[in-house]
Amino acid sequence: MNLETSHATPPVRPVRKRRAGWLLPAGLIVFGLIPILANALRRVALAVAPDGSSSGGDGGMTLPVILHVVGATVFVVLGALQFSGGLRRRRPSWHRIAGRVAILAALLAAASGVWLAFATLAESSPLLFLFRLLAAAGMAMFIILGFRAIRQRRLPQHQAWMIRAFAIGLGAATQVFALGFGEAIFGRSELSIALLNGAGWAINLAVAEWLIRRTLRRAARRTADRTAVRA
Repeated sequence: MNLETSHATPPVRPVRKRRAGWLLPAGLIVFGLIPILANALRRVALAVAPDGSSSGGDGGMTLPVILHVVGATVFVVLGALQFSGGLRRRRPSWHRIAGRVAILAALLAAASGVWLAFATLAESSPLLFLFRLLAAAGMAMFIILGFRAIRQRRLPQHQAWMIRAFAIGLGAATQVFALGFGEAIFGRSELSIALLNGAGWAINLAVAEWLIRRTLRRAARRTADRTAVRA
């Protein structure tokens, strides 16, 4: 009787695990794309606005903006999907190909970010300009170090560097909240805008470091448990 009941019971737990495994990538994609799409729509509106009603097209969809939007969008989507452990296990070849495309997209976003920083230098404070350069350079450096690590088969280091790079890539999303709440508290000035933008990247990097250390501790515990069982 028990055997018949067990055979008739549907495998609910694996389905729940698969659904839960997609929550993080889906959430990261939505979180990362909101500021990208909002900024792109704003720039499109500026580009098509008639002269005199806005900036007359200044700040619209220029080449560096288009490259930055494309690179950031591809990196956010493919980078978020790399967090799906089930996808990595079921389709390792897809993971490798998507990872290479994400690397190229991240480098494109970083390079176009530097281009944009210089293009908008007259409109931003020196401190904000410095933060933008550091963010772009940091993301490019983390991507290169992550690629080098995977080429050397150092998987934990590869994951750590890529998580840091992805954290910087999500900086614009966190900056939406940092600027929204920060300006309500501290007001709007060149200094506050620069510091709140910097806070967006700093918060993401802090969360990334916490996640990296948490992952390493879990891996260490699993290794210790295996060693204890074999002993």
